Amino acid sequence: MARRLPPLNALKAFEAAARLSSFSRAASELNVTHAAISRHVRALEAEFRTPLFERTGRGVELTEVGRSLAHELTKSFDLLASAVSQFARSSRRRKRLMVTSDPAFAALWLVPRLGAFTAQNPNIDIVLDATPRLVNFAKEDVDLGIRWGGGAWEGMDSKTLALSELTLVCSPQFLRDNPMSAAADLAGGLLIQETAKECWDAWLSAAGVAGKVVPSGPTLNGDLVIAAAEAGQGLALADQIQAGDALIGGRLVRPLDITATRFGYYLVRRSGAKISDTSGAFEAWLATELKTFLATFKSMQTVSSIKSRKTGKTKTASRSRSRQPA
Repeated sequence: MARRLPPLNALKAFEAAARLSSFSRAASELNVTHAAISRHVRALEAEFRTPLFERTGRGVELTEVGRSLAHELTKSFDLLASAVSQFARSSRRRKRLMVTSDPAFAALWLVPRLGAFTAQNPNIDIVLDATPRLVNFAKEDVDLGIRWGGGAWEGMDSKTLALSELTLVCSPQFLRDNPMSAAADLAGGLLIQETAKECWDAWLSAAGVAGKVVPSGPTLNGDLVIAAAEAGQGLALADQIQAGDALIGGRLVRPLDITATRFGYYLVRRSGAKISDTSGAFEAWLATELKTFLATFKSMQTVSSIKSRKTGKTKTASRSRSRQPA
């Protein structure tokens, strides 16, 4: 049922005049004119068809009806003010969000951008645990997880963040010193490996050299693979999340335009878990940030030329952890 109430400003004016026993003081408190207070009081008297104040030579005094109404209005406005104050304190209260993440995703993509989330959500404190293990949400205090793998985990709801598009990367200087024009040129080359062997298998198959090129070289954790590649220590296999910022910044290049999709990044939560305002805010920010990043990454993948120091020939290249699939 709709509430039928007199104008709120009229009620506020009457309550202030009754509480302060003065139209002038009520006008000062509400920052309006004396005439405005008088007009509001007359409007209420017309609404209720009864006087609320008695005009005397000394000023105004409340009638019996006026005293009763003023008493109830003061209680009501006090309750309203208390509720608003309590809500304001609650909205300013700091909130905590526990997030677990694939280490490579955290180190190479999330952490450099986390300040933007904090700036937009100053009352939310992120607690980030970068770990390759599958955290048990039922036993540990975790709100959300970012996992790398196939997307299906028992007892978990998952949402795709980005598919893992694998591509070959190296430093610009390494490509100058080791020019290549086809995947077969990798044979005998220094290939930086990661512990997820399925990734190399998928890429070599997509390149048509499965069984012809056998990865050999140091085996490193996910984010260390990128560091080694940037340092010119060999060719590495990485996806757009791991290598995106380095490709966009020119610290890495793609010697071959061959990609393979294997696994992906997923946002996970316990099945049936309620989406809180805090986790919802992080999820919305993460989706927007990833969408912007992937669009920028795609637009920056233009072809640049790198000249081989050994041959003088020009080679085109597009600039652009221990982990196992969970």
